Amino acid sequence: KQWYQRRVQGVSTQSAIQSSVRTSITYIDKVVIVCSGRIEPPMVHAIKKMMKWLSYEKYKHNFVFIYNKSDNVSDCEREENLLSMCSLLGADPNQEFIVPSGYDSSKRAIKLAQALGFASGAEYTEVKDDLQSLKDAVFSYDTEIHRKRIPVHNGVCGIQ
Repeated sequence: KQWYQRRVQGVSTQSAIQSSVRTSITYIDKVVIVCSGRIEPPMVHAIKKMMKWLSYEKYKHNFVFIYNKSDNVSDCEREENLLSMCSLLGADPNQEFIVPSGYDSSKRAIKLAQALGFASGAEYTEVKDDLQSLKDAVFSYDTEIHRKRIPVHNGVCGIQ
């Protein structure tokens, strides 16, 4: 409701985010950056500023990069698009962390940069692998890594 009221009053989305972050967030656990299609220079600039503000270099394991709308492209194109996005943003396309696999003692890697696709009207069975990859990247965590939450100091927002 607060965001809606600010938006209606003509305040930009960026100002609404800054205000919200400035007043109500102490730590951030995950940052999810989603891109698709052609990534224009203004978008790259804005995302890089946010990454710098949130100390990407120090908290790489807290960032997830998704290249979306990859449902109608080949695996090779998915990989090319993902690598291109990561290159433009200065993100590590190989960043991952290890989590327990389940009830046994095995472990599995969670990739933090992924190309995913969810076709409109697709059946669950068609998108379940990409959906699981997305959920794993966003909601799974390694307790050692997540002792390092991204601090956001009240009153300080570096996105200008």
